Amino acid sequence: MGLIAFAGAIPAQPTGMPVALKSLRKFRRFQRFPPFTVYMIAVAGWFFSFGLQTTLFPGVINYTLNESPDRLGLAQAALTAPMLFLLPMAGVVAERLDRRWVMGGFHLLACLCAGLMSLLLFQNLLSYWVMILYALLVGVAGAFVMPARDSAVNAVTRVAQRLGRRDFTLQKAVILASLVQFAAQIFGMGAGVLAGRLGPAPLFAVQAGGLAIGAGAALLMPRLPRQNTGGESLWTSLRTGVLEVVRSPILAPMTLIMLALGLLVVGGGFFVIIPVLVRDVYDGGYGLLALLLVSFWIGAFIANVLLSQVGEIERPGRILMLAQLVTVVSMGLLALPLPLYALFILVFSWGLGGGVGISLSRAVVQENAPPRMIARVMSVYQLGMFGGMPLGAFVMGYVVHEIGPRLSSLIPMAGLLLVLIVIALTTPILALRRVR
Repeated sequence: MGLIAFAGAIPAQPTGMPVALKSLRKFRRFQRFPPFTVYMIAVAGWFFSFGLQTTLFPGVINYTLNESPDRLGLAQAALTAPMLFLLPMAGVVAERLDRRWVMGGFHLLACLCAGLMSLLLFQNLLSYWVMILYALLVGVAGAFVMPARDSAVNAVTRVAQRLGRRDFTLQKAVILASLVQFAAQIFGMGAGVLAGRLGPAPLFAVQAGGLAIGAGAALLMPRLPRQNTGGESLWTSLRTGVLEVVRSPILAPMTLIMLALGLLVVGGGFFVIIPVLVRDVYDGGYGLLALLLVSFWIGAFIANVLLSQVGEIERPGRILMLAQLVTVVSMGLLALPLPLYALFILVFSWGLGGGVGISLSRAVVQENAPPRMIARVMSVYQLGMFGGMPLGAFVMGYVVHEIGPRLSSLIPMAGLLLVLIVIALTTPILALRRVR
């Protein structure tokens, strides 16, 4: 509550050319670190650590503590549960406070948590409920970092354009940022392979180091203009941001797709089905789980390399829906008794579709959000994904415990397909054109 009051009490800084030019003059001292480059280092620091955590966290639950699938689901739900309550407010905070300090401060909170995890593992003091507390704190950090980071890409792109990169469009910036995100996650997940040999303790220390680098880069970003709220209260800003998304014929279905993905695919599939499938069906450990996740993100990275070469996509809605159909098919095929090499091919192909979907959906939301509400809109949009994840992980943990990981994969397949059919028939998403 103190943070809410603090954010509401801070007067908004005036926007416009005087503030922008002052920021640009100050930033010219750091020409060796162009604004978008510094931004991408901050993105890389966070997602390297996130990728490493994607392997370490379920690995510790599964292999170090040897917990059941339902306890794994509860722990995974704790990672994203804070976002369910904090993301919309965090979007308003990102508009009112300096985004450099929001990103840097919460990077450091997550850094401290990872460092303490490393220390506890080295001292053999780890317990299941300590993991839950870690998950909740990291979830709080993620809730505030996400809207600040995602809204900053729009402002940093404008700064880059004013510094001479006139052809640097928002869609291109989002795709490049996604490339950095996927590459960093791949390196983080790849580092997770070492947990089987070194143990998770030193790798949590490496995760803390990545977060510290991200914090430093965030603080080196140029000062970005804050939103002039005109005296609007925090709660009024929060309500108008939610209503903007709900009433939009584009933003609302995009958020609904994110909700379905978070609930069914990420929460159920990535958080529970894949780790249990690796352990109980393929008799694997940290290494196999890490390699499988890396194969997904390699597919996503390659997809974005191809997107960056294609140029501007005039009909992003159609490509988005096709990309989500790849996810539907992939979830269904997980129910088959695939040999291990076929599982890797399937997950890689899934990553190709997922990479296209992640980048284009972000670009569509950024392009169609009102400029004065980008952080709020992005926070509500991300709430669809991260709000659905804890419930999906919690429920699918019990489902997988009862019927096994393979049969369980048919549930997200059917659910996502139904959502896509409804959106295709009732919204203008298929006719959507790129905003110029």
